[in-house]
Amino acid sequence: MIMEFLSKILIDKLISNNIIKSEDKEIYIYGFKQLLFMILNLITTVIIGIIFNKVFESILFMIFYTPIRVYAGGYHAKTHIKCYIFSILMLIAVLYILKLNLIKSIILVILLSLISSIIILLLAPIEDSNKPLDDIEKIVYRKRTVRNLIIILIIEIIFFIFNIISFFSCITISLICNAIMLILGKINNLVKNN
Repeated sequence: MIMEFLSKILIDKLISNNIIKSEDKEIYIYGFKQLLFMILNLITTVIIGIIFNKVFESILFMIFYTPIRVYAGGYHAKTHIKCYIFSILMLIAVLYILKLNLIKSIILVILLSLISSIIILLLAPIEDSNKPLDDIEKIVYRKRTVRNLIIILIIEIIFFIFNIISFFSCITISLICNAIMLILGKINNLVKNN
């Protein structure tokens, strides 16, 4: 994979210049590879936002989707490439929904936000075989999920009060996507355990 190749080249250069220790090579390769994927995801998010003329909404979606996703868990693709493709398809679907204003009823948006929040509270965190959690991690991840959800809901309420409905809808869709990922993760775990 190109990300790993680029990471190895950079880390080898840093080792040869005595900037990092060779025994830490694998840690740095992993970290740099993750950084490259984050940069790729950000660039892709902006490009897709430009295509849909929804750059701010695409970034806003990721800002509100990620803090829940990181700690709540749920379904995870087996490879970075599959994860990347899945993320692109999800973002395209989100921006398509926002562009066409498919969720027009404010009551429906509020209801979907509440249902999604309840699902997140009930299920999080959901571990994956790619990312198993020990008992302490489950407690910590749950607390962080709840904290992040509360912050996001407060921001969502502020957008609602100030009648910034497109941003309000964007946050609601991020909650829906997180709830769906948790449900898929739960189903995936049940299938694997049977």
